Amino acid sequence: MRETHEQAIAFVDLADSTRLFRELGDAAARDLTHGFYGQVEDLLPRHAGRLVKTLGDGVMCAFPDVDRAVLATSELHAQMSKVRVPEQPLRVHSGVSYGPVITEGADMFGTIVNISAYLAAIARTDQILATQVAVDRLSPALRYCARAAYTARLKGDDAESLVHEILWQADRSDVTDLNPAAVGLLPADEGALQLRFGSAVYRLNAFQHRLTLGRDPGNGIVIADEFASRVHAIVEVDTIRFKLIDRSANGTYVAIDGTPGELRVLRGESVLPQSGRLSLGRSFSDPRAQPIAFRRDARALYRV
Repeated sequence: MRETHEQAIAFVDLADSTRLFRELGDAAARDLTHGFYGQVEDLLPRHAGRLVKTLGDGVMCAFPDVDRAVLATSELHAQMSKVRVPEQPLRVHSGVSYGPVITEGADMFGTIVNISAYLAAIARTDQILATQVAVDRLSPALRYCARAAYTARLKGDDAESLVHEILWQADRSDVTDLNPAAVGLLPADEGALQLRFGSAVYRLNAFQHRLTLGRDPGNGIVIADEFASRVHAIVEVDTIRFKLIDRSANGTYVAIDGTPGELRVLRGESVLPQSGRLSLGRSFSDPRAQPIAFRRDARALYRV
């Protein structure tokens, strides 16, 4: 049964998760991510919050009001800044909004959810971003912690509105107030990424961050080819971009639609363009290549 009611929604994402998986290895990084989930679950009851879902390297939480969402998110930022991995702090970035949310079973969706995910995605490391509507509902004591940071044209609103930063650190004596007019508009939602291999279609967006490609049957897309490594490459959401990360012995070939030739990514990273094809371990000139087509869906980065 679907119900609509007003909620504060917060998304909190681990910063630089790609580096964590690369430096720590998949198993250790997964353990670290699960520890992050555990910290979220421990603090939520103190703020009447609920963990709606986990999202790979992030979480979506719901609260009855904005004060509790901001307090919980700030507390989580402070906690994570004390965790060392192995010598650097484990840092996060977050987005908070408030408004009508559609609830169906344990899940929540709607424009407010999409906006919170967007703000978390474009927030800098250690930054909490909140909509004007959310800040307007803060108590006077907490409103002191908000400063106007950007202007944005958010989904469901034709007009530009202010986006605020929540200053969660105890000491804000060295903080400079920003001029939102000088900063300009936040980057737009660039859309989800669709990958097609054979008849199967895969989607990466704010809720599905990561897809592995390779020869091993446990990958998201399995390429049965002796030139493909077991875990050959990863495609993942990086803020509002889509990144190819190659971990292979033979490289990943990228062909861009409308552009002649191809490029080879070998044990490195590349931001994927609007549309094109990937080939694991073989040039596109090789008749045995198994292309994976990709393209952005400009409507859907934050669509459930």
